[in-house]
Amino acid sequence: MAYADEPLKDKQTENQDGSASTTDERISDEIGERFICIKQVRPVSRAKTLRLKIGDVIVGVDGKPFNGSIEDLLDIFDEIDEQEGGLLTIWREGHSFNLIVFGPLGCVFELTQDDTTKNIHKALPTIDMGNINELVTFELLKNINGECNIYDTRVSQLGIYLPPAWLFQQRLWEPLIATLAIYSATLSVHWVLFIISYILLGLYFRKAQLVLLRSFSLNKGKQIWMIIAARTMVDAQKIARSFDQNIIFTPDLIGPPLVLEKPDKKKGKKKRKSSVPAS
Repeated sequence: MAYADEPLKDKQTENQDGSASTTDERISDEIGERFICIKQVRPVSRAKTLRLKIGDVIVGVDGKPFNGSIEDLLDIFDEIDEQEGGLLTIWREGHSFNLIVFGPLGCVFELTQDDTTKNIHKALPTIDMGNINELVTFELLKNINGECNIYDTRVSQLGIYLPPAWLFQQRLWEPLIATLAIYSATLSVHWVLFIISYILLGLYFRKAQLVLLRSFSLNKGKQIWMIIAARTMVDAQKIARSFDQNIIFTPDLIGPPLVLEKPDKKKGKKKRKSSVPAS
């Protein structure tokens, strides 16, 4: 195993046992090349922030299947462009999703077990690894009742040039009232002061949009559940629904979850009683 941000000297100690490598190669020939999965997530790390879990498997890098060594993966992390980022395709509990990362994850990695390796190879042709230039990062915050807010992490131009409209669109009523109050107060004093406040608030909302959305969701008992890179919000909701069939989105673009009919226990009890012959 190796940490994503360990120095090269520490990583080289993993491959000192030549016999173990030979055994791994023989097994790989029988069930297919193994993938790299997360064995441990550091408490303070990029992986923790991205809500990655123990057992998550990296099946693709930059839109292509990845069966390289742990050392190869660590080298890829070190070479990621901090502005553009790198694309990972993650396999979790039989489903997959894409994720854009901007550096080492800070995890301990290991090779996948036989069963996991076989299952991934079977599903590999159906996994959409995407193109980083076509994907957008979405944050999903969910509470214990399955109610989920999903946010586009890109900066909204509406929030910069027309903050009240953006706040109304996002249903952020408290900041909307505060913003309108600032506009009214400054305009009542002097129109120049109003223009200055309008520009300053636009600059503020340029940087604080995601922070506002996230903080108000946290205030309502929601926690960051998943971070997904998808083409559209509809795609992101479909991917999230594959991990939780009962999730309820706000805004909801794919419809409510399917509700399974529960058997009527009272009717069942009555039928059992009526089937007993009278003495």
